[in-house]
Amino acid sequence: MGVTVRKAMQIGGLLRCKVVAGERGLDRTIDHITVMEVPDVIQWLKGNDLLLTSLYPIKDDREAIGKLVEQLDEVGSSALAIKTHRYVEAIPESIIEAGNRLGLPIIEIDNEVSYLDIMTPLMELMLTSRDADKEPLEPFFQWITELAMSGKGILALIEAVQQMTENIITVGSEIPPLESLYKGRNVAPLTRAQKNELKAAKRSIRMQRLLDGRMTPCIVTPLLLNDELYGDVTCWHTKREFRERDFQVLDRTVLLLALEFLKVITKADVEQTFKDDFLSEVLLGHVADKDEAIKRGEIFGWDLDKNYQVLSIAFAKGAAEGADLEALWVQEQKRRLLRKINEIFRFGVHKIITTIRKDYLVVLYPREDGKSGQEYPYRDDPQKEPVMHMAESVRRQLAQEFEELAFTVGVGRFYPGLEGIHKGFSESVQAIKLGKPISGTSGCVHYEDLGIFRILSQFNDWRELESIYSETVGKLVEYDWSSNANLVATLTEYFANNCSLSETAEKLFVHVNTMKYRLQKIEQLTGCSVHDAEKRLLLHVGLKIHQILQAENI
Repeated sequence: MGVTVRKAMQIGGLLRCKVVAGERGLDRTIDHITVMEVPDVIQWLKGNDLLLTSLYPIKDDREAIGKLVEQLDEVGSSALAIKTHRYVEAIPESIIEAGNRLGLPIIEIDNEVSYLDIMTPLMELMLTSRDADKEPLEPFFQWITELAMSGKGILALIEAVQQMTENIITVGSEIPPLESLYKGRNVAPLTRAQKNELKAAKRSIRMQRLLDGRMTPCIVTPLLLNDELYGDVTCWHTKREFRERDFQVLDRTVLLLALEFLKVITKADVEQTFKDDFLSEVLLGHVADKDEAIKRGEIFGWDLDKNYQVLSIAFAKGAAEGADLEALWVQEQKRRLLRKINEIFRFGVHKIITTIRKDYLVVLYPREDGKSGQEYPYRDDPQKEPVMHMAESVRRQLAQEFEELAFTVGVGRFYPGLEGIHKGFSESVQAIKLGKPISGTSGCVHYEDLGIFRILSQFNDWRELESIYSETVGKLVEYDWSSNANLVATLTEYFANNCSLSETAEKLFVHVNTMKYRLQKIEQLTGCSVHDAEKRLLLHVGLKIHQILQAENI
């Protein structure tokens, strides 16, 4: 059921507008509101339309302007509202004359009145008085499009959909800057199973969810960007039964909400880029002025005058088809990782600092110790055990959320001050790289636990280490490759079993005599006897270098 032009002039923005011609047509009924965006808009009108225009599409076409009112009258339009002082200073006389002659109301829109000031109150009135099942959806879709394009925001879109569906609408968000919009309602978050169901369906589906502590039927529409779930729009059965058209309304509205989410994501990405660039300077030790760096940190809400424990988290990513798809996948995963790591520490006592540095997610966790006069790094860090417990908890939670990824957490030793962040970061990365022989591709490694790897990592000139490797284990690697033997594995297991022939043979499922033969072969190839302490040390070091080289290739 529509509204007459006469009544419309008493509502919303039209109160500040005036009828300049065609007064005898004020009892025409308005069923649709359309904005003239193209010259041939007439063919899209359905009858009983209020046409809003600035005349921009035809401002230079006198013939089109002269015919406009007659064409509108022929298709049964209700009125023509023209915004002046933008593209035309005054309503053309030909339009006023035709309006009076045909009895088609011509309305001059006040310069301070927007199209939405007119559309929103009229649409709300028509939505509450219509026969919902028979009313076409196009006017509603045009209305919410205008709301979105004019920057009215998410709340205005929610209100519009709520008017249309006559039920409560809530919006859930996975993005920290966009808090979930529950309008004072207690809404249970989507479970992981529900999220997976929405991602698979990629459309509105019926669910049962908790609203204010009660299980309530609802329609949930996924808000997807790059196939990742960033939020949901939920219509709750609180007033009337669901209709089939509700699904259409939600599916169309979520596209406009996705644009609002994309604005927030883009802004957050730009801010994160500035954060990452600045923190890279700190992590790499490229800070020229400490006081200036601390001030820059305050811009992002960080207190870099505090002391921090540094954790680096490496994640092994899966394969994707095509370079473009791979880049999108990696960027999306980095966003999700940052969101998740901040969520893990969200309710903690301390405010963490996070950044992405190449393939590492870096966490700076505040520590209260670090007094002057203390020797660093600690010989026996009193916080090492709780820090490692926290690191393992973080790794486990990330692994549960990202089942397709493997995580390794590297923990550096604790150093106070801004310079300590650089030292801690360097050691945390070394812990990951050199600790792979200890932890594999997933686990937690503290730099302090690397043993001899800590010494080997300090060599800037690798030529001497490569020389030791080539003279020892390197020869065994070549022999294994050419002869399909297992001398490197045999030597590794032999040292792991404290040079016990019988235990090593049992572990390798071979005879003791086979072990003796292999050890003799090792001595023959390398010139190093496992019974000579000095030569045995060379073989040990050679194996460690071999493990480092293997870790670099993982």
